[in-house]
Amino acid sequence: MSYAHTEVAQIAAISSNRCIGKDNELPWHISADLQHFKKMTTKQNDGGIQGIVIMGRKTFESMGSKPLPKRVSFIISSQLDYAEQKDLVSKDNAHVVHNLDDALTQAASLAHGAHLDTIWVIGGERVFSEALMYTDRIELTHVDTEITDGDAFYPELPSEFAVVEESKQMHDEKSALDFKFVTYKNAEK
Repeated sequence: MSYAHTEVAQIAAISSNRCIGKDNELPWHISADLQHFKKMTTKQNDGGIQGIVIMGRKTFESMGSKPLPKRVSFIISSQLDYAEQKDLVSKDNAHVVHNLDDALTQAASLAHGAHLDTIWVIGGERVFSEALMYTDRIELTHVDTEITDGDAFYPELPSEFAVVEESKQMHDEKSALDFKFVTYKNAEK
């Protein structure tokens, strides 16, 4: 089910064993990947809002509990007073919701008003898994490394997702890691 012509996309960087996090942090620092994330989730827009992201509470906290610049964040938390705890009550750029359906519904409505055609699901593990059934496109950065002590993992992709675009293999000098950007589309949508 798509939300009123709004594409639901996921974006993540994963290791060869699908690890996306360790101690609530990314297991690596690859600046080209961070720039890729920013470029994908931000779109020049007259409406002021340049992107909409949906994430779980831990992902939000891993980013310093601050909404991403120029984007509106929907944070899913089962804690009823989470917005008060994090001082988000009167913020226009961050909304606390208590389940994925509410996040998608409110994000789609906001996207429509802001003339944005994509809502981004940015983590973590549980949110990625729950959102797969609504997802049209997935942008994965495949990092050529194995993370043996990771504690958050990207779900196995359902068979309806096929590779539609792939960058060449790149190398990050600082981390000494190889990586590539891969786009998957849901063939059934």
